[in-house]
Amino acid sequence: MLVALFVVLFIAIMALLNVFTLVLPRQFLKKRQDSKNAERQAFAMGQGWQFRPYAPELLTAYNCKPFTLRGDRRVAFGAVVGLVDGLQVTVFDYQRRTKRTSYSGLVYSDANEVYTVWVVKLPVALPPLHVANRGMRLLTGHAVEPRTPDQEFNRQVLIEGGDENFAMELFTPQVIGAMRQTRLSDWTIQGNELIHPARNFFTRTTAQEIFETAQGLTAVIRAFPQHLWTRQGASLPAGGQQPTYPTGPQQMPPPQQMQPHPSGPQPMPMQQPMYPSGPMPNAPQPMPQPQMQPGYYPQQPGYGQPPQPYGYPPR
Repeated sequence: MLVALFVVLFIAIMALLNVFTLVLPRQFLKKRQDSKNAERQAFAMGQGWQFRPYAPELLTAYNCKPFTLRGDRRVAFGAVVGLVDGLQVTVFDYQRRTKRTSYSGLVYSDANEVYTVWVVKLPVALPPLHVANRGMRLLTGHAVEPRTPDQEFNRQVLIEGGDENFAMELFTPQVIGAMRQTRLSDWTIQGNELIHPARNFFTRTTAQEIFETAQGLTAVIRAFPQHLWTRQGASLPAGGQQPTYPTGPQQMPPPQQMQPHPSGPQPMPMQQPMYPSGPMPNAPQPMPQPQMQPGYYPQQPGYGQPPQPYGYPPR
């Protein structure tokens, strides 16, 4: 009897430990995804951008870090798309499980990483190139220093992939100056897109940070040598004045209160001449326009399924 009671008590303790080490952290991740999605949707509505809570097609769209790092239970969520200084920018959060720990096969825990990723659309495809801060050493063994007249810049960053001559052509004093001013020196060129990831350490990427980083990336791209576009018969779209994102909390206007109905007799309102409200005879009728739900961009074919439990796609 005592042995059976001990076994039941042991199983209960192990189950309780798994609740604290596995179940509750996963519920926290799901709540964090929901909170970020709500904030991103409000940001998209305010900026006239498009929003999707989950975008699984982005998980396999890019062949660069952090998408090439080991891990499972990957999910892309909180995706917003809009124009910044005339360039299309996509921003989303990328989450993956980096490690699963087992304690004697009885208690399990997960380790997860979350990155916020900015993707800026370029006018044309450029040779592949990855540039990163020297402090973030690349692990492939193919990283080299850039060869520019700016020796300080050469000591600060490393480049990988593509043609080193293209890197020399790209890193003009204007581009180096823009990278220093914006402090954005960790990005990848893949085809006609520039990808910039930023890992979240105990914090989330706010809507203001999304917009400010997007502005910095477009400033770096606009510093690129113009002949990179013109020799392929393209050019950067004209930049426009962008609305600045508010830096402080915004307060909603108080709701209007209903006025009490007067009890005394009221004068009759002045009658206005009546005009026909229908369409004029033989007048051309406007064509109906398709309506889109504000704040969302069109659903991609094949991705209409809801997210899996805890916000993870299938393995």
